[in-house]
Amino acid sequence: MQTEAVFENISERIHTEIAKAQKSIYIVVAWFKNKTLFEELVLKANDGCSVSLFLSNEAINVKSEINFNLLKTKNSDINFVGNGNTELIHNKFCIIDNNTVITGSYNWGNEVENDFENIIITKDDSILVQQFIDEFNQNLKKYFPETGSIFKEMDFPISKIIKRLEIIKNYILLEDIDEILKENEKLKVYFFNNELNEIYNFIANKEYGNAINQIQIFSDKFKQTDIWKDPEVQALKLEMKLLENQLSAFENEKVEMEKLLSSFNHRHAYELGVLILEILKLRKILFIDDQPKFEEADKDEKDYRNQFESEKSKTFIELTELQKVEIKSKFRKAVVLCHPDKFSNESVEFQKMAEEIFKELNDANEKNDLDRITEILNKLEKGFLTASAGLKIDDKLKLKSTILRLKQKIEIIQNKILEIKGNNTYKLIVNISDWDEYFATTKQQLKDEIEKLKNQINEKDASDLADEFLASMN
Repeated sequence: MQTEAVFENISERIHTEIAKAQKSIYIVVAWFKNKTLFEELVLKANDGCSVSLFLSNEAINVKSEINFNLLKTKNSDINFVGNGNTELIHNKFCIIDNNTVITGSYNWGNEVENDFENIIITKDDSILVQQFIDEFNQNLKKYFPETGSIFKEMDFPISKIIKRLEIIKNYILLEDIDEILKENEKLKVYFFNNELNEIYNFIANKEYGNAINQIQIFSDKFKQTDIWKDPEVQALKLEMKLLENQLSAFENEKVEMEKLLSSFNHRHAYELGVLILEILKLRKILFIDDQPKFEEADKDEKDYRNQFESEKSKTFIELTELQKVEIKSKFRKAVVLCHPDKFSNESVEFQKMAEEIFKELNDANEKNDLDRITEILNKLEKGFLTASAGLKIDDKLKLKSTILRLKQKIEIIQNKILEIKGNNTYKLIVNISDWDEYFATTKQQLKDEIEKLKNQINEKDASDLADEFLASMN
């Protein structure tokens, strides 16, 4: 599973995800005014994608300049829900190819988002997808009972898929290679689901041990959902799942921002530290006769020297651009699998183990240790941390308590993200298009400053000598 928080260029990112669709796009939002996104939906519908759009039956949509009739095709449709007054749509989500879920505060009616909106993009979480599919179809049956389910059984028939996987597993145990390969080919239709695609590739590569392990993980995930029959428990479970994903996504975003700051500070010290220390030393010499300014310059030098020595002592591995992309992807996958908040209902020992792995993962990420992150991810994907079956049907109070705790943590981490965004160094960094050019230019500016200070010191020394000479003549 991969989850990501997006705070900037939201409509462009949604456009990118929609453009990847190959099979289906299902959207539920209150308002839709973004012409660029709608045009992409029309293109996808004309290319054979099944596109279904749920909107509020309000003037902002009904009287929109967008020609929504363009989506009323053989494969696609648009539905206006409610009476525009008391019955309003509050959900905002999109399901792409039964594999990607987009949800969050962003209202698709906006052409330009503000600083307080976000979306969460979750991929390869089949349980979450299934829950949103159920929510979509419940809305469809409620408002358009004659239509039936938009999601046809063959789109993603989870019960049949699990049965087929059990058949494949049994053929593997029976060592019936021909039947294994024949059944495996039937999984290709679900190419859009990375979990099933991974199982297919394991079998195609004759990695049967890994295949059975992944089949078990996939099957167990869906068997757990059968426990929760109480509608309120199902709703609470979905809310908790979304909040867990949001927390992981926001955590990833915060870590990426902090890592950007850390990388910049490390390179700043490496490239410019010696020059900055030289400038601070020269300022002390320049102000030797001015006690307040000398003390201030002395403090600045000591503070920066401590910071400089701290940065020099850090282990920081240089990565290529491809490796930077790889470490970011693997780190995000690992965070989802070991974030301590996913295991808050496990034993104290289990929680402690998750916290230790999470800390080790963050330490490796801060050092750019791709090998260590890869090693941790491989262990996690093989089930090193596997939670129990989850909260039982009578755990409503515990579910509500967990939801409250997750909301509080999300609020804390969102405030931290806003704090980082307000940091002057961060503002500087995000506006630098080329780090090499920036450091080259800054290095020359510091060298010029050193020459200027040296000239000022020489002029001051000459002036002091002249004053002493005149004093001796008198």
